[in-house]
Amino acid sequence: MPAISSLRSQRLSEFKSDTEKQYIAFRLRLAWFILPIDAIYRVIPLEKHIPQLTFAGQKVVIVDLGKLLFGQSKNQSGKIPQLIANGAVIPSKPSLIVVRSDTDKLVGVLSNSQPALQKITQNQLVPLPLTYSQNWKVDYINYMTLPSQDAPSLFAIDNNLFVNRMISSQ
Repeated sequence: MPAISSLRSQRLSEFKSDTEKQYIAFRLRLAWFILPIDAIYRVIPLEKHIPQLTFAGQKVVIVDLGKLLFGQSKNQSGKIPQLIANGAVIPSKPSLIVVRSDTDKLVGVLSNSQPALQKITQNQLVPLPLTYSQNWKVDYINYMTLPSQDAPSLFAIDNNLFVNRMISSQ
């Protein structure tokens, strides 16, 4: 019997790892967003200025997605939900997250925090409610996680749609 139960537990652990996916979580103004980890080309901590990036001889488009989604509103530190990863609060240090599409096109996203690794199962993602999609008027954010005591809502960005929309709008 032990051989059968160990095979069963091995199969169940393999099944569990298939449904869990790794994402990078980062803050844009007042909300937290996620991108699949395989869509991240590079993360650059920002000190004083935003660097000029090139890839394959082409200038990389850098987008202030927080400004596109939330407009000119200023941060109100009391209303920003905290994200905790591995027992530590994610610091509010600006970063540039370079996102890659499946066709190897790149776009930089200005973030208000350092990125943090998050493991999310597919059943934690729910369709984005109409109130968000009507306010943001974008088609590259279609899913989110529901908030819990441990974590705020995380809004999932479709890296392919996002990169293609940002490049075509330039």
